[in-house]
Amino acid sequence: MTLPRPVLPGTTYLLTRRCIGRRFLLKPDPALNNLFIYCLGLAVEKHGFQLHAVSVMSNHYHLVTTDVRGVLPDFLMALNRNLAMCIKRLREWDEVVWEPNVATSAVELSGTAEILAYTLLNPVSAGLVRAPQRWPGVVSTLEQLGRGTLEATRPPLWFKDTAPKKVKLRWTTPPGFGRNERYLAALQSLTESRLRELRAESRRQGRDYLGRPQVMKTQFIDQPRTKKARFGRSPTFSALTRQRWLKAMKRLLGFRRAYRAAYQAWRNGDLRVTFPRGTWWMVRYAGAAAVT
Repeated sequence: MTLPRPVLPGTTYLLTRRCIGRRFLLKPDPALNNLFIYCLGLAVEKHGFQLHAVSVMSNHYHLVTTDVRGVLPDFLMALNRNLAMCIKRLREWDEVVWEPNVATSAVELSGTAEILAYTLLNPVSAGLVRAPQRWPGVVSTLEQLGRGTLEATRPPLWFKDTAPKKVKLRWTTPPGFGRNERYLAALQSLTESRLRELRAESRRQGRDYLGRPQVMKTQFIDQPRTKKARFGRSPTFSALTRQRWLKAMKRLLGFRRAYRAAYQAWRNGDLRVTFPRGTWWMVRYAGAAAVT
């Protein structure tokens, strides 16, 4: 059971979901790319999310997004379920799609520039392609973000005929960046700097990139050759300064103390107790009240 955390409107996250056994079930191809964009577009539109960046690797995906309404669990449930149902049919895969007993990583962001650059450059940092534009899967590029939209058609795999025939993903500027032109210019400068660093590091280590043709030759049942880290946990939030990190930690610990006190009172029969702002499960499924 995971520790309680607040689900609040206006929170920006880095969301990550991994495939079972690190299988390449998200291996890029036209059908997979289309269905991922379609499922993501439906979830974003239905739950009022703002999308800032996406990177779909062969065995996991990253999203940088803002939860405008404070409905993150609903968004993740809709997105991951539709993706899993489509992937099972596309791959003729009888097992589960997502890593079991591991929830979607949702890292709250207080500064998004570095995370955006990380997301855009994920195929490069993984040693797969030399530039994000060469990745054959779904990945945000500066050119895409500048155009503002990405389209997909309804995949003939899972959805009923009543589902929209087409969906559009609309890229938005993350909170705190001001005008879109300044945001794109700042992101381009940071991304180019990080790209030079990644390429220099590859040269120092004598590593070459796998390349697009070899990526396309992999099979969806394949796994990375590197060993998986057995221990460790996903952080709850990311901050660029220690001051911001301490502030976020203090806020989280305060929420958990208030939640535990309210939950204990609830267990003792006080059904009128008020849970802290951002309480999700107890409000949604147990009918508890929370601070608004």
